Amino acid sequence: MKLFMHTVACMALVAASAAAPAAQTRSEPPFDLSVGYQVLHIPGQTYPLGISLSISGSITDTVRMVGQAGVSIARQTTSSYGAGTLTLSYYGAGPRVTAPAGRVLVYGQLLAGGVRTHADLATTSGAPFIDGDNAFMLQPGAGVIVPLTRRLAAVGEGNYRRVYFRDYGGDNETRIFVGVRTALH
Repeated sequence: MKLFMHTVACMALVAASAAAPAAQTRSEPPFDLSVGYQVLHIPGQTYPLGISLSISGSITDTVRMVGQAGVSIARQTTSSYGAGTLTLSYYGAGPRVTAPAGRVLVYGQLLAGGVRTHADLATTSGAPFIDGDNAFMLQPGAGVIVPLTRRLAAVGEGNYRRVYFRDYGGDNETRIFVGVRTALH
């Protein structure tokens, strides 16, 4: 909950700074595409291998609509199960507010969407264990866009994700993303 409150506070600061004078506003492309590496942490498990893709389009000079999807994979070995693979995929969409901060752009966003979990494990007796679940998620986050060329930029993003599972309540998850963004014209 503390992480959630910090994320909300950061988003409020970004939104407040978005009212900067138009002379300081950096020109954003009408559409952009970002792709990169993500690491995901859920309670009791870190997914060290992941990829994420997002696309955004401008609504105003400081507000964009974002669609994002990704998948994270972890190898699991426990005493009750043998080796296997855990997969978590997600998708979401929502608003992003950007603001210039010197040479870079900072942003805050709030995505709503869903997650899909999938476990493909072998029990110690050799029998397969396959299970999965779907859930609603809310994902507030903040990031920074560092221009490299006129069309290419580096992107870094941190997110808090609340996932609402029907059968056992919810998860508090965190996601870190690093990647590249290209302007689409």
